[in-house]
Amino acid sequence: MTEETGFDGHRKDRKLGDEWLDWKGSDDPQEFEINEKVSTFWILAACMVLILVALFQLGWYMAKPRFDQFSPVVSAVIEWCALAVTVLFFVLCVMESISLLKFRKSLFPYSLMEKLFLSLLPRTIWLGQKFGISRDRVANSFLKMHNMLVRSHASRLNHNMLLILLPRCLQKEAKSHILSRIDSDVVKVYTAGGGEEARKAIKKYRPSMILAIACERDLISGIKDVAARIPVFAIPNKRPEGPCKNTGLSAEDLEEALRFITVTKGNPSGGT
Repeated sequence: MTEETGFDGHRKDRKLGDEWLDWKGSDDPQEFEINEKVSTFWILAACMVLILVALFQLGWYMAKPRFDQFSPVVSAVIEWCALAVTVLFFVLCVMESISLLKFRKSLFPYSLMEKLFLSLLPRTIWLGQKFGISRDRVANSFLKMHNMLVRSHASRLNHNMLLILLPRCLQKEAKSHILSRIDSDVVKVYTAGGGEEARKAIKKYRPSMILAIACERDLISGIKDVAARIPVFAIPNKRPEGPCKNTGLSAEDLEEALRFITVTKGNPSGGT
């Protein structure tokens, strides 16, 4: 049975979220059951860093003759400093990648790494699309990496108030299962119909940490809104019927969310 569509091509049986207003109902159904590997984001991010370094080197190659004319000594100092910074940056990136991917531990402050990854995200999405990788697949991979980062700093983050943000379109069974596992005064649950409602909930409850369940687009938008202020543990939903209708969670993702809630409740002070 085919669902009726309006003049703009949108499905009439659902109210689309802000991030899906451009959806025409013709997207690849496989995009609604995304389970991208975390390595996708890492590889694209590494390629993007190499491209940026190459562009920097090209710029220096073009500017170097003028610096040589001004002062060969100054030119040499700048060149060696730039090389040292580049090498140091690569070494630190490799160390962080190994530590986070293999040992699930970040070597650097949470806010610093989150800002770095968020700055790379739009560039990795652009690069991924050049290779036929959709923005939602890149975002799905990014969110898995972001959760690694949050989990690696969990013992050092403030857990005084955990806010759980659920999408209005989440299946009742999944919502009931989550609510049945919540019995703490330091955990608030809020069902948001969109980004604006989620922002109001954050302003009202002033959480020290957020567990958000939504589509990749809403999760990325939300993380950007509160980046470096409130850590967000993000669980992408599954959309078997398309966005914003009867969305769900895989059993594995649901248990991951519930484990995170349980661990967070057990350490409300955020101490080690």
